[in-house]
Formats: sequence, structure tokens, C-alpha cells
Amino acid sequence: MRIFKFSLLSILTLLISCSQMPVSHHNSTAKVKEFNPGAELGIKGAELKEMVESAIKAGPKAAEFLATDLFIKANDASMRGDFQTAGRVFRAVAELQPEDAYVKRKLAFELIRSGELKEAEKILEAVFKKSEGKDDTVGLILASVYSSLEKPKEARMTYQRLLAVNPESEEACLYLSRSYVAEKLFKEAHALLASCENKASDNPVFSFYRGRVEYDRGNKTQAKIFFEKSLKIDPTYAQSALAIGALYEEKENFNAALKIYKDFIADENNSTNTQVLSRIVTIMFSMEKNAEVIPYAETLSSLDNSDLNLKVRLGLLYSDVERFDEATKLFVDVLEVVPDSDKVLYYLGALKQQANNPLEAIQYFKRITVTSPLYGDAGLQIGQVLSSVAREDFVQGKKERMGEFNNFVENRVKENPEMQIELKMLQASFFEDTFQYKNAITTLVELKTHKNFTESHSYYLASILEKDGQFLEARHLVQAIVDKDPNNAHALNFLGYSYLERNEKLDKAFEYISKAVSLKPEDGYIRDSLAWYFYQTGKFQEALVEAKKAIELVKGDLTITKHLGMIYQRLRAYDKAKVYLTEALKNAQVQSERDDVLKILEEVEKGRLPASVP
Repeated sequence: MRIFKFSLLSILTLLISCSQMPVSHHNSTAKVKEFNPGAELGIKGAELKEMVESAIKAGPKAAEFLATDLFIKANDASMRGDFQTAGRVFRAVAELQPEDAYVKRKLAFELIRSGELKEAEKILEAVFKKSEGKDDTVGLILASVYSSLEKPKEARMTYQRLLAVNPESEEACLYLSRSYVAEKLFKEAHALLASCENKASDNPVFSFYRGRVEYDRGNKTQAKIFFEKSLKIDPTYAQSALAIGALYEEKENFNAALKIYKDFIADENNSTNTQVLSRIVTIMFSMEKNAEVIPYAETLSSLDNSDLNLKVRLGLLYSDVERFDEATKLFVDVLEVVPDSDKVLYYLGALKQQANNPLEAIQYFKRITVTSPLYGDAGLQIGQVLSSVAREDFVQGKKERMGEFNNFVENRVKENPEMQIELKMLQASFFEDTFQYKNAITTLVELKTHKNFTESHSYYLASILEKDGQFLEARHLVQAIVDKDPNNAHALNFLGYSYLERNEKLDKAFEYISKAVSLKPEDGYIRDSLAWYFYQTGKFQEALVEAKKAIELVKGDLTITKHLGMIYQRLRAYDKAKVYLTEALKNAQVQSERDDVLKILEEVEKGRLPASVP
């Protein structure tokens, strides 16, 4: 496997970027501390010059001894990032050892880092000249300094000189080609890179850079040809695979991009390339290939255990495929690093809900603080869990959980008034499911003045009033909705069905329900209302037509299934009546519903019509 390292290029970039860092400016009225080179190293500024002069007078051995000591101190300053001190002390070392090219190189590096490019330029020129143009490192840095000082001609001449001495210098070739591109000399750049490739035919970088030249010019088709050639030269060269894939991604041809990346990873020499794996994972996430992405995400996570975002995403994938234990482990690992992460706490809470561990879910949701944007939704999740647990206990005759749920709702509404509607509606739903209709009504009535109380909430309140036997109050609420919106199909259906159930105003009931059907012909519940009107008025064939439409639109509903069974009973089709009534019995959730269906089934078995209409 070929490992291409831009070690020298990285050094050049670092040196020049450091030289261009802004210098902070202090308040002009403040007392400016005079720079004292070497002060932190135990050398006073005034003493440094005297030390150098004394050592030079004392002879070569004294100069060499002091130079060694100062070199160590300057190197220490450089490692600590104190480039100015390092430069001043290296300058002293250079005075002590004027023929030492290595010391001068070090001095030039520190000068570049502290932004003193012109002085560095002179030093590098001298060192490069002395090496007769053979020192690649010095030549490349000198050319970079020329470029920073806006001397493109001098930079190009330096690169050319380096190539004349060492035709296989990869860095010199690449930098010289860049200088051509900067001046839009594209033919010269291509000719140079082609020449360099001829001298190093197994090196993919030259074709790759030719592709980069064409890509930057907007010639993406030609760029792809060069990228493909580069990858053919070296199938392990990831930059080319990434470039080709990126071209497909730009066109939103993600399947083609995935093929490039997968083919690259399929080579065992490339199977652990994190850049390519990352692209595969990102694309598959965006395409929602959740099952397929898991092995790639697992590999990537194992290669970079510190990537917390990837762990979270992988945890969500595990959750989707119900690998709850693995998902929990990943989220817990992340939580150890970021214990207050509201998202991770929320994910763990949701995960525990999926895994049917409601009490553990509550503990995670409760750890989400009031400052989090997830605080409101976390409260709703806690309420839903407590409501569910309270329902189960209520069925068994226990009321402790119900008290806990109601207390939570009241306290959370005080803490977070913005969640009042959501939490109170959850509470009303709990009261409805546990047949505490008056409590549900009281809860909903208290919300009527809330700014977010809508027609849907009024409609829900009406349905509870109806269940509690407060028919007139229910109709009054729904009639107000119809008066405001005469085309509200559900409100029309509510009124019509309410009249049917009371056997009142059947003409008005038919008017309302017929209009609702015309507004929403694909609503199975409204179709069932029309079927029930025909049943109530003795038009059983018409009732059968509508009931069949209703059950096709809404399967598994107790009332619709029961109505169809009763219609077949009236038509003396007892076998079919028994089929649908038996199905309705399976869908019954409370004893009163079961008793009602069983009574009708007994009448069917006896083969006689019911004495009264249920």
C-alpha cells in the first residue's frame, strides 16, 4: 500500500500560515513591557549580546560551547510556541556558528513563524546558494516565502532550479505547477505534471493534480478522466476515489458515488480508510439505507472511537432495528464523556420506552434540564409514560400511579406553562380512557380560554360530553363549529350521528351526514354514519352498500364491524352476520362492549330479529 505523505508541504503551509497570523494590539495608554529575548530561559536581554561577543573573543571552543547551550534553549522556546524568543536566540547561535547551515535554517524557520519574512528571505537565499541549489527543503521554503512576498517570478525560478537538480522532486513539481495555475498558464502546468509523471510513472499524485487543475477550471469531465487515471496507477490512492465520488455527489448521483467508495473499500488494503468510510456512512444515512449502513458505521466507529456523533448515529440505527442492548451501550458510552447531553439523555429515554422499561425512561427524561430545547418534549414523554403505567394500575384497581401522573402534570405545567395544552390534553385522554368523563370535561373546560385551544379541542370536548350523556351541551359545541365552518365534515357527521343515536331529527341527521359524505367520500367513519342512518330507517340494502364501503376504508373498527354484522342480521344472512359480529367481539376492549356484541350474537344464533335496536 502506497502511503503518500505531504510532510514537507504541511511544514511549508504551517510556516507561512504562522507568519501571517495577526498580532494583538494593546491599549496605547498601557505600559508596554519591553521585549526581553530569553528572559524566560534565564537569560537577560542585555546579557545575551555580551555573552556572544565574549565567547567569540574567547575562541572556537567557547563559541561552540555557548552555541550548544543556546541552541537547546532556543529549541525549547520554539517548542513552547515562543517564536520571537526562539528567533532572537537562534540569531545569537548563528553569530557563534556562522558557517552552520542547519542553524541558519532553524533561524529562518523561526523568523517565518514570527512574521519576519524579509529577514528569513535573505538567510534562506544565502543557505540555498551555498548548497548550489541542491537543498530541497531550503529551496521549497524559500520559494514559498517568495510567493508570500508576492514575488512569483523568483518563486518559479527557484522551483525550476530544484527540478533541474532533482527532476524527481515531487514537491517542487507540484508547487511549480501551482504557480503556473495561479497565473492561468494551464498548458504549462499540464506539461510540467505530465513530464514529472513520466519520470515517476508509479506515482498517482501528478494525474490527480492534473484533475484538480481541470476541476478548478470547471472542466469536470476531463477532471474525472485524470482522477480515474490516478486511481488506476495506484488503487490505494484515496484522494482520487474521493474526488471521483464527489463528482457524482455533485450531480446527486449518490448510487454511483457509493459504488466508487464501496469498490475502493472492497480492496483489503483500503478497508480501513476513514475518509472513504465516512462518505459511505454519510450518503447512506441521507438515503435512509439504515440496515445497509450499519456494518460500515461499525467499522468506522471502531477505527475512530472518539467520534461521539458517529456513536450516537450508530446507536439510533441499532434502536431502529431493535438492537436495544447495543444501542444502550453506545449511548451510555457517549454519556460518560458528555453527561449533560440533552440529546443523548433523550435518546436513552426513548430507547428505554421502546425496550419496555418505562421507569428507567423517566429517569433519563428527568435529567434534561429546563434550559434545554428538549425540556418541553421530555416532559411530554414523562407524562405519556406515567399515563400508560397509571392506566395499567387503574385496571387492577390501583390508584397510586394515577396520583403520581396527575401531580406531575400539575407541577410541570407550573414550571413550563408553554406545555399546558399538550400536558392537559394528555391528562384528559387518561381520564377518558379510565371512564372518568367528568374529570376529563373539567380538564378540557379549563383550557377553553387558552390561546392555543382550537376547534379540534372543542370537538374532542364534545365527544367526551356525548360519552357522559350531556348530549345537548355536546351538540351546542359542535353546532358552533358548523356555524363557523359549514363545510367541516367531521362536525357535520358528529351532529348527524348524535341525532341518529337519540332517534331525533332524522331528516336533519340525513342532511348533515349526506353533506359530510360528499365532502369526505373516503372517510370510513362518515360512511358508517350513512349506513347507520339507512339501518335506522329500515333501508337495509342501502345500509349494506355503505357499510361495505366503510369497512373497506377502516378495517378493525369495533363499531363499523358490529354495524355490518347487524345489517346482515336484518337481511337474514345469519352466517355473514356471525362472521362480522365475532370479529367485532375480538376488537372489543371493555366488558360493556363485549356484553353488547354477545347479546346480538345470541339473537343471531336464535335466528330472530332483535326486539329493540341497540
